[in-house]
Amino acid sequence: MSAPTSVPGSIPAPPPATAPTGVAAGRAAAGERSAPVELSYDSTVPRSLVHRLAVAEVFVTDSVQSGEDSFVVAAQLPRGHVIGEGALYDFTLLLEVVRQAGVLAAHRHLGVPLASAFILRDLSLRTTGFEPLRIGSRPADVVLSLDARPRRNRAGRVQGFSFTGEIQVDGEPAMLGQGGLLILSKAAYRVLRSKRLVPDHPGFLLPRFTAADPSAVGRRNARNVFITDPVSESDHSEFFAQLVVDTSHPHMFDHPLDHVPGHLQMEAARQLAVASVARLHGLDPYTLAVASIVTSFTDYTELDRITRLRATVDGIRWDDRLRTFTVPVAVEALQEGRTTTALRLEVAQWS
Repeated sequence: MSAPTSVPGSIPAPPPATAPTGVAAGRAAAGERSAPVELSYDSTVPRSLVHRLAVAEVFVTDSVQSGEDSFVVAAQLPRGHVIGEGALYDFTLLLEVVRQAGVLAAHRHLGVPLASAFILRDLSLRTTGFEPLRIGSRPADVVLSLDARPRRNRAGRVQGFSFTGEIQVDGEPAMLGQGGLLILSKAAYRVLRSKRLVPDHPGFLLPRFTAADPSAVGRRNARNVFITDPVSESDHSEFFAQLVVDTSHPHMFDHPLDHVPGHLQMEAARQLAVASVARLHGLDPYTLAVASIVTSFTDYTELDRITRLRATVDGIRWDDRLRTFTVPVAVEALQEGRTTTALRLEVAQWS
């Protein structure tokens, strides 16, 4: 599952520094949404509203309620970031923006108390175009249009919600997504996790696995590699790696957590998928990117247990929508032989 405090082209000329960028609020269901709204990119929201400790890790800048349970969220993508590498805005960075948008909407618009725990149950993202994700000469302005379906108790308190959404980067469609999360009080979360709580930063309880070479997984910074070198056993379309957990990583562990966060697992799955596809089909890892990902968190992935990742790679296909080749990959996170997270990815050759 995700962390207890986590959920979910061409570059136009920059707008005047003193004026916020205007964006359309999105399409209205039954005409409920208003006409275009103004969103500000002048500063980030308070870090407490997105459950981040470091100000530098906050990317969301504004939000507007556009319907009864519909929201428009603004964010800015930095051109330089510890997790950002390559010519495209990093997939993991976009996952974090989606997470922050969901948490912000819950606190600011759905009345969820700040002292709440968020448990991400599932998340799906599909890339609709790679060109809007190309890093340009200025930070990119992002607009997320979210439609939520809250679940409330008899007292009206939101206990969770599912959502669908669209991500635009500098006005161009880039991604579609959907997901679901559960919201608990901190007291309820402590009861839920009481039998599994371990000492702060329990990574020392595990062997020190050696991370793969960054070039094998399409990375450049060795600190951003979260798997060992993949190996193929009897079936050459099946690859295995160990999860490498660095609890000092400033992005993945912005604050102490009691289990492996969901976006670290998704990034590790991306790395295993890229490395496996590159080896099986003879492709350059640096030309491979995520076309889609479907994730189901069936249980917590614990920090004090070894996590084995298994990837099963399919054949090369042509994607008419993206106008490029893609390869489906199924990835499982396994602890003591039991699946804690199941993922289905499509890896695309984008350049």
